[in-house]
Amino acid sequence: MNIRLCQPGDEKSWIDLNREFMNFEIREDSPWNDTEKTPDSVFKNTFKDALENPGLITLLIIEETGIPIGFANLMTVFSVWSHGKALILDDLFIQKEHQGKGYGREVMLHVEQYAKNCGYKRLQFQSEPTNPGAKKFYEALGFIAADMHFYVKYL
Repeated sequence: MNIRLCQPGDEKSWIDLNREFMNFEIREDSPWNDTEKTPDSVFKNTFKDALENPGLITLLIIEETGIPIGFANLMTVFSVWSHGKALILDDLFIQKEHQGKGYGREVMLHVEQYAKNCGYKRLQFQSEPTNPGAKKFYEALGFIAADMHFYVKYL
């Protein structure tokens, strides 16, 4: 397995993997947008914006034998609580047929080391309550669930 920063040539793979992930995550009661109706141009603009703002957004591609099988989308915020930068793992996805091989654990260790090397003070993320596998996975890695509500208003 290889974990690397996204490059401009990864656009199609990143879009396809993000659509696959969103289709997995979206449930009937989900507040998230219907990605089937989202045109590729929206994803392309998001990808372009991310690559043009490396201080704010980091896109990682996860490969097996050179073929993209997953991604991680990371965001930087300043946290008063942690007295410095915090790294938010916005999304982590590994295709179903590649799960259970230890890749998720390896990606999380990579992200944690990346955060330490870049001077981040905290690593944080949220997980849908409809994904018990994610809860089990993250807790096995030593993460602690914090009871918070995530509020959204799309503008």
